[in-house]
Amino acid sequence: MPHWADWEMRAVTRMDVQSWIRSLVEKGVGAAAIKRAYNLTSSIMRAAVDDDVIALSPCRRIDLPQIAVKPPQWFTTDQAQSILDELPAPWKTMCLLGVYTGLRWGELSGLHRHRIDQRRSRLFVVEVNTKRGIKEYPKSSRSRREVPLPAHVLEALERHIYRLDRDAVVFTTVTKGRAGRLLDDGNWRRQTWWPAIEKAHYFDDDGEQQLVPHYPPHSMRHTCASWLVQKGVSLYEVQHLLGHESFQTTQRYAHLQPDAHKAVLGAWERMETPLTIAA
Repeated sequence: MPHWADWEMRAVTRMDVQSWIRSLVEKGVGAAAIKRAYNLTSSIMRAAVDDDVIALSPCRRIDLPQIAVKPPQWFTTDQAQSILDELPAPWKTMCLLGVYTGLRWGELSGLHRHRIDQRRSRLFVVEVNTKRGIKEYPKSSRSRREVPLPAHVLEALERHIYRLDRDAVVFTTVTKGRAGRLLDDGNWRRQTWWPAIEKAHYFDDDGEQQLVPHYPPHSMRHTCASWLVQKGVSLYEVQHLLGHESFQTTQRYAHLQPDAHKAVLGAWERMETPLTIAA
């Protein structure tokens, strides 16, 4: 809107779009934010073509800044346990569930009591908590899914939900006078997550006490995926568990596979005359 508000669609050329992208880069806007803005603009232009408002979309062959792919931030078991130990109830249960299911924040805080199948030890991801309240999941076709629950996680969850009504949201505010409201991501981080992170310690391989990494709540999701891949669960299964629309998203964890470099090392070992240097 700040840039295109006064433009007529028919007046926008491909070079205008490219110049807009360059101006965003020069202003220091992040690559991910630029891509989101461009994708929205491109969608609008495609709709205009479909409705015969314009003949051709100007959003074509546009050079976008590269988004740096960061390695997933995940906790070791000792780090995760130390965080759980510092969390007050009922947030211990919520974070235990987060680590063992890989649910997104909105999925965790939007989980309803009747979506938990205690008999089959499953939960169903349907609703999501957003800034505009609870909505059913239209994020992607893969986001609505069934997630298995380990026995000890189900047991902790059952202790938490046994007094809740069938249609109740499982995790809500607990502050006196404000209990039972939908959780706000920013408030929960500030009041619950970061204080626990700042107090949590673990012992490294040398026996030295260390603070846990200052990772956000979303790292529970990365932790779930990382642990599963390290235990030999296929990337395909992890993709479906986490509800990733694109397999490329799941491939970020490929380097953690136990046999990630087995084929490469095996090939070098099978060389008949490997190269050598004198001692």
